[in-house]
Amino acid sequence: MAFAVVDFETTGILPSYHHRVVEIGVTHVEDDGTISHRWETLINPERDLGPQRIHGIRAADVLDAPLFSDIAAEFADLLRGRVFAAHNAPFDLRFLEAEFERAGYWLDGGIPTVCTMGLGASFGLGASASLAHACDTHAIDLTRAHSAGADSHAAAQLLAHYQRTSTVWPGWEDYWQQTAHAGRSYRYPSGSRTGVVPKPRSEASLTAPSFLERISTEAVRETVDGAAAQYLALLDRCLLDGFLSPSERAQLADVATELGLDRASVEGLHHDYFVTLERRAWADGILTEDEKIDLATVGMLLEMDDETIAAATDDVAPAGDEEPTHEAFTLQPGALIVLTGEMTRPRSEWEAALQDRGFTCHPTVTKKVALVVAADPDSLSGKAKKARDYGIPIVGENWLHEFLR
Repeated sequence: MAFAVVDFETTGILPSYHHRVVEIGVTHVEDDGTISHRWETLINPERDLGPQRIHGIRAADVLDAPLFSDIAAEFADLLRGRVFAAHNAPFDLRFLEAEFERAGYWLDGGIPTVCTMGLGASFGLGASASLAHACDTHAIDLTRAHSAGADSHAAAQLLAHYQRTSTVWPGWEDYWQQTAHAGRSYRYPSGSRTGVVPKPRSEASLTAPSFLERISTEAVRETVDGAAAQYLALLDRCLLDGFLSPSERAQLADVATELGLDRASVEGLHHDYFVTLERRAWADGILTEDEKIDLATVGMLLEMDDETIAAATDDVAPAGDEEPTHEAFTLQPGALIVLTGEMTRPRSEWEAALQDRGFTCHPTVTKKVALVVAADPDSLSGKAKKARDYGIPIVGENWLHEFLR
């Protein structure tokens, strides 16, 4: 056994600033340069995901991913008896030590390490060449860059290339043998595996099951007084941005159960809600193309049948003048709005735009806050978690752009 080539995707660059690992990739390279094993998993960092534009991981992807502590023992087993290798190894080592320590594992100093970035100076590159540049120089395929599994595998191929290239160079055979021996001698901490299954990024795009399927066909408790109004109020807030995120779907299912609503009752409330939206759209006597698109989108999210959606989006106004089943969510002048996460537009610009329109930007989430705008609607930030606890709607940056426009 020789090398465990590791790559971390993280929420930032400094563990001392509470930045966390959000994805791990490990690729094993043997003494002869053979790649023998690959392993990867997303990690729930229990906080916001930082620069999502770089690593491309959504909060929805990690909601059901393991915590680092869940896979720490398995990860340690993958490192045991091997040299820790990475492209820019000092960066990854900082996170390795911080995450293990947070999970209750103590690492002795002096972890045997090979850095493929540093080795580049001896193989036709500078000592700080990016992984993409190194792979391009040595004709190594790197697809899905900034995916821990792909970057780890690419770095492993680069390491194997360096091994094969240098076997006839004076002194290098001794270097590889001594390095591998140091890896075998180092003792990573042992622990008991939790049985939690890793979640590769490839599984993150799988379609989530219908949230209606999570609601029992029979009420599991007595119906709470005013259950319908409470559920519809939550539904209205969840659909404020015309989207139901995975965390909102889970929240709706949990609230329905808490209120004593069975699946048939919820489906009936969804129908009433949809009819109310149609009547509101026709309030000015016209149903625009944009309103038709919005109605069709909500209808699909609520799993209305095709006939119902078609009837709501035709050019025939609904009959009758029944009272709405719920009051629409509105933002009043002076409403407190909280921004969270790393957005595509500087936060100061969003704050100025909101203040120009009479709203107040607030630094923290309290019960008086009317709305939270998140870079990712499924954000795991403390602000987003508190907003969900308080029943405050969370919308994405795109919604804010349309709202202000």
